[in-house]
Amino acid sequence: MRARGLACAARLLARGDATTAPARWMGIASAFRVDPPAANAPWSLDAKRHASRWPFPKSGGVEGFPDQYMRTIKKRVVPANGTEAPPPVEGVFYGDMPDVGVERHTRGLSDETKKALETILDIEHAPSDVVLPSMAEIDAEETESQRLKAERKALLADEQEKQRASRVSVRDRFGRSGATGKRKTAVARVTLWPGVGDVTCNSKPLDESFPDIDHRGWMIKPFLVTNTMGLFDVRAIVRGGGKSGQAQAVRHGIAKALQLYEPAFRPALKKAGMLTRDPRVVERKKPGRKKARKAFQWVKR
Repeated sequence: MRARGLACAARLLARGDATTAPARWMGIASAFRVDPPAANAPWSLDAKRHASRWPFPKSGGVEGFPDQYMRTIKKRVVPANGTEAPPPVEGVFYGDMPDVGVERHTRGLSDETKKALETILDIEHAPSDVVLPSMAEIDAEETESQRLKAERKALLADEQEKQRASRVSVRDRFGRSGATGKRKTAVARVTLWPGVGDVTCNSKPLDESFPDIDHRGWMIKPFLVTNTMGLFDVRAIVRGGGKSGQAQAVRHGIAKALQLYEPAFRPALKKAGMLTRDPRVVERKKPGRKKARKAFQWVKR
């Protein structure tokens, strides 16, 4: 708005009406002038609204000039040093030369650090009677260690192969294999032979001896691992423990009997953990305790 007032005053001066131009210009300027609030005036909502009408343009504080014009001027600003860069000439380098060699690595280090590095370099390059081995000797040592490791590995493989070959089938004159399985306080004597998959426990069918389907599943798991389901008949005699312990004792006995019948079943059974006797048992009751760890109810009075 004030730019319009200035433009009107300039036109009046151009027409030669110099006597009335200042008065008209003051009138035009005063009509569009907005006085700023005092610097120390108390803040109020009206003052905030008045400040929002403060005529600062978007051009960065240059009042009365359009933003497009100011952007054009800013594009033409001379660099800060006041001189333009010279045109590039082939073979001429402008500016500081980059650091090379040690200077490039010691850039930014303190004098104390530089002195310490110089001391270390002097110690490293000082003459000494210590002779370091060559790379050929180091490679030879590594090769020797690798050779020894390979020899130990081969010896271990040979021992395992001999032990595997020493395992033979253990069967009686009727072609049967037997083993003893244990779990908790239950002990099962298991005998198996090729058949149609008939399983008896204490002279009773499997479903009568172990009504729980989970217990029966534990017992036949060795046949599932070795893929021999329905190929062997089993007779087991179990004493001691409960149904859970007896079922797991029979499973342990069946796994050991299968290994004795055919040593090739051992890797699969060993991987499934069926050849290991589970040593977990119920912890004994302690004096002054209701059970092994449980205490009686405590009464204060």
